[in-house]
Amino acid sequence: MFGPLIVIYLFLAGAGCGTFVAAVYLSQRARSSAALRRSLGRVALPSLVISCGMVAVGAACLMLDLGRPELALDVLANPAGSVLSVGAWALVAFMAAVAALLACNLRVLGLGRGAVLAVQALGCASALVVMVYSGLFLSTIWTLPLLASPLVPVLFTCSSLSCGAAVMLVLPLLCDADPQPLFARLSRIDGALLALEAVVLTAFMVAAAGDVLSSAAAQRLLTGDMAPAFWGALAAVGIAAPFALEAALRRPDARACACIGVLVLIGGFFLRYCLCTAPFMDIASYL
Repeated sequence: MFGPLIVIYLFLAGAGCGTFVAAVYLSQRARSSAALRRSLGRVALPSLVISCGMVAVGAACLMLDLGRPELALDVLANPAGSVLSVGAWALVAFMAAVAALLACNLRVLGLGRGAVLAVQALGCASALVVMVYSGLFLSTIWTLPLLASPLVPVLFTCSSLSCGAAVMLVLPLLCDADPQPLFARLSRIDGALLALEAVVLTAFMVAAAGDVLSSAAAQRLLTGDMAPAFWGALAAVGIAAPFALEAALRRPDARACACIGVLVLIGGFFLRYCLCTAPFMDIASYL
């Protein structure tokens, strides 16, 4: 059974990588908007710190769950050996890119614009690999038929990008920044990601419920003991509520933006919790 440390790792790594991608996207949009530049000036460094911190804590949780840190070295020593190896090296590349940008922001390292763009591109590429590989690895575990679906990596990627936008919506409240420029650039994108996540999740559950091997786990989510977590925390709180708020609000203040962000993050956590917990049940459930 996947322990809580694995769920925490999947959530923090995805949200941290998504935060970096969102911050880079906003930095590019800020070139043509003075208001966005002012807001981003207050949240840019915190977003990099949070992104790096989330991924680092997530990686630490993964190491603790392994119980043997030397296993991580074995994975890194064989970069083409498995999906895990690719993901591990993507994490290393991501952390290196974030560290370089942090050093630039703190005036410790001086890089030209071209070099900064290259580092940003490396960070975004490695972040996307981390988002995809987590779901891809779960979908290759043949003993867990619920997760053996190509839709799992799509779900994880959509959720990670949405969680990254959510972190950027929370930061104005913490950093005393104007939330309007950030909300204007992120709300429609995040709304589209939430809508796509809902569509993919629906397709995933329909396919799982109709499959003999995964139907018991799917029913556990739909009508069983995990239904409150699935329908309440994931579907209602984590997807429907923030989608409705982003569609309805035009100029929310920092508290409203933070509320939307927190709701999305709750949904991101419970997506991973539901998918990682539902396949494990008493063997009698399959009889």
